[in-house]
Amino acid sequence: MSDEIQRIVPTMPESGPRETPNASVPETRNPWSRNPGRRTPGQPACSSRQPTDDIPPADAEYVAHIPVMPRPIAPIRFPRLPRPVALALALALDIAGIAVAAADPTPAVVAIEFARDIRPLLNKHCTACHGGVKKAGNFSLLFRESGLAPAKSGANPLRSGDPALSELLRRVASRDDDERMPPPKHGPPLSTAEVGLLAAWIQAGAPWDGHWAYTAPRAPMLPVVRDAAWCRAPLDRFVLARLEKESLHPSPEADRIAWLRRASLDLTGLPPTPDDIAAFGNDRGSGAHERVVDRLLKSAAYGERWAAVWLDLARYADSQGYEKDAARVAWPWRDWVIRAFDGNLPFDQFTVRLLAGDLLPDATLDDAVASAFHRHTPTNAEGGTDDEEFRVAAVLDSVATT
Repeated sequence: MSDEIQRIVPTMPESGPRETPNASVPETRNPWSRNPGRRTPGQPACSSRQPTDDIPPADAEYVAHIPVMPRPIAPIRFPRLPRPVALALALALDIAGIAVAAADPTPAVVAIEFARDIRPLLNKHCTACHGGVKKAGNFSLLFRESGLAPAKSGANPLRSGDPALSELLRRVASRDDDERMPPPKHGPPLSTAEVGLLAAWIQAGAPWDGHWAYTAPRAPMLPVVRDAAWCRAPLDRFVLARLEKESLHPSPEADRIAWLRRASLDLTGLPPTPDDIAAFGNDRGSGAHERVVDRLLKSAAYGERWAAVWLDLARYADSQGYEKDAARVAWPWRDWVIRAFDGNLPFDQFTVRLLAGDLLPDATLDDAVASAFHRHTPTNAEGGTDDEEFRVAAVLDSVATT
């Protein structure tokens, strides 16, 4: 490949003064001349006159230090390279640039991350046709395995470590509207920077992170803070790190009564009673704060307080909506949600019962009531309405909420 590149690419002319035919280059005016458009007959466009010839003596010494602007040089036109050759050349130059940058003390280039840099590109330009149910060309870019497998044409959309043989890169970089991806009717072409990102990603082996929903979370590194003594828990380090970044300081620690009021309002939505205040004031032993939190979590008010947040998100209502707004018997589902919070039902089991409680093996009445989550959509029972139209509208509303 390198021999072919050397054969096709013309030798670059050496730097320095060069002759340019006057026929192809317009006259150059001396910016320092008082009559820049005048030229005596027979005088060449680039004369031997100095920039200070027409400048008063008082200014000549200053102007003499200003470099003379060179004449414009006719652009060098290279023959258009075959795409694989051009791609290989671009990669070679890119790698050479990386090597030069490594010796430069400037900050290193940020590494490409699939989730941050590549997946958004694929979702924006590719997966509408090459993903999910619609797999144009018999390949999908939702998963790495299908992207590496041969497409219907026999070409590999992605060739790990080899951009020149990756059909995806060839198509997104093509200037031919008949083969460019995405097609003109589906959207604009990828920018040069976006194509470069894809090329560098493929060159690095096309690393592919799994979807965040299927990736086990990893504990991040704890940030370094100046006032580590202020932190009581690992989470405090993240809070303090951001405060220090903004040149801010933590607020003074709240007194016991203020803390009790905040904890009670957060967990139950109610202020502490006089008995609660007295009990906490008399409890000076170790773990007094933890005992307050445990008591609040066990109270009936906790389930009611936090179930209300979920009910709002799920569009809970005791009526159908629209003009008639007839009554709807929805309170059994409301009570089920409250019991789920009071019983500390794990979130995965909570969502399974909301989405498909009635389909569980040996489903109980409680499981079936939980699936009434799907019932909380506006229902139009007015005369002259299309039942199928509003059924579809209700399903879309439920899916959007889910």
